[in-house]
Amino acid sequence: MKSKNAIKTLLILIICTAIFGSAKAQDSTKVEQPTEVKSLNKIRLTLLGVSYEREQKVGKTTSVYFGAGAEGAFIYQTEITIDNNYNISTHTKTDFKVYPALNAGFRHYYNFNRRIKKGKKTLNNNAGYVGLDVLAIVPTQSNTVYGYQVNIMPQWGFQTAVGRKINFELALGPIAAINKTDTYYGIGGRIGFSFLL
Repeated sequence: MKSKNAIKTLLILIICTAIFGSAKAQDSTKVEQPTEVKSLNKIRLTLLGVSYEREQKVGKTTSVYFGAGAEGAFIYQTEITIDNNYNISTHTKTDFKVYPALNAGFRHYYNFNRRIKKGKKTLNNNAGYVGLDVLAIVPTQSNTVYGYQVNIMPQWGFQTAVGRKINFELALGPIAAINKTDTYYGIGGRIGFSFLL
């Protein structure tokens, strides 16, 4: 019986800490919050890569960015064949490689003033945005099957401060992936952390 009460007490303590901690994290009454985007230098760490990124302010709520780094690519390919006797055979090939990558794009932050009115932070471009991301993956060997790949993604996303020098970022949108053999369409995304320099 004591262990059940201890678990309940611990769970209540964790929930209260999370609620009060998040309320304090969004409190902006003590510090005046910026109403414009800021130019930032970042080291960006995503699920499949790491890169340097420069986000440059070009308007009150608009920025352009460019960067370079290394991106991981997971390749999954299945080949299904049927012979004259209707025998089906499959051959699956998987591979993971890391390639140099270049990216560029723009962001329009749409809710700076609304966040300030609600008492939330806008430090380090901590807001929602819409934009366009272009990622070019460059092969390191000339005999690769797919060669280069360019991903073009209109995106919706947000950045939120995890600490004074760390942002969490999530971006989602439709994607067109173009390589030397084909064009693929789907849903793309990016999730990761940015360490501000």
